[in-house]
Amino acid sequence: MAERADTLPARMRKTTDCPGPGGVTRVADSVVQLLRIVRRSKARVLATAGKDVESATQILLRTVALEGPMRASALAASVGSDLSTVSRQVAALVGRGLLERRADQLDGRASLLVVTEIGRAVIAEHEQGRQQFFEAVLASWTADELQCFAGLLERFTASYDLTHKAWMLDRALAPNPEVGGRSGNRLTGPEGGLTP
Repeated sequence: MAERADTLPARMRKTTDCPGPGGVTRVADSVVQLLRIVRRSKARVLATAGKDVESATQILLRTVALEGPMRASALAASVGSDLSTVSRQVAALVGRGLLERRADQLDGRASLLVVTEIGRAVIAEHEQGRQQFFEAVLASWTADELQCFAGLLERFTASYDLTHKAWMLDRALAPNPEVGGRSGNRLTGPEGGLTP
């Protein structure tokens, strides 16, 4: 692989004694189950959302808020999405007054996206709701359990991202004997059937 999970920072490579059967299979099954639950939860939210900002556009708002004024092309690259999809989502956010376009001082032909005050209020409301939700989810956990879980989850997330990028690169570069060239297979994630 181009990159290895063991290149993670030392604090994320530390092992934790967690007895029990299942190992890797149990983790993989739990992640798939979590993704299914999150997808169902998102569907419930969207079904009752009304004018709430859905998660995809919330990500766009947060990205522009964190990274500062940016072009739509830079926003698409930052969130790992295609420009046409992001452009449609941006148009909706601009129409709702959550983002605005301002002239790029370095290139008069281009415009930069900026979060409006209304957009910042929407982000703050979303953050508050998210905090309250996770406080309810984790209400029965001890402080030690929260610290341990947070550290392991950070480590898992970083390792997953690093390994998936390397896995995708290896698959893209691997010869495909069926067509005599590069591999046409594509990995999409733990529920895609190919990704570990």
